[in-house]
Amino acid sequence: MVRGWHACSLWSSLFFCSFVNRLVEFYPEIYDGDGVTSQYQANFGKKWRGYAAIHELANGDITKYKEIINTPLEECLLYLCYKSDKNMMETMLHKEAMKRSGS
Repeated sequence: MVRGWHACSLWSSLFFCSFVNRLVEFYPEIYDGDGVTSQYQANFGKKWRGYAAIHELANGDITKYKEIINTPLEECLLYLCYKSDKNMMETMLHKEAMKRSGS
């Protein structure tokens, strides 16, 4: 078997890539880059994506990180999608209210 620098087999690397691609399909609210972002924001997101998700789920409480890490992945992703959709809805409602008020 071909081994990478992390001693992972080629098969496990391909499986992981396939797994990540499915996550992107199932949870576009988290992984799609459809929002308007600067290059700095995009680079920050690429670098800290996984850590930022843990930080968000723990509400910034570092003492809860281990608890979050042991929570099933799908449960975490579903919650993050909910928060993303809720945030988008609230942003859209705010923009509509601002248009109506003429601001």
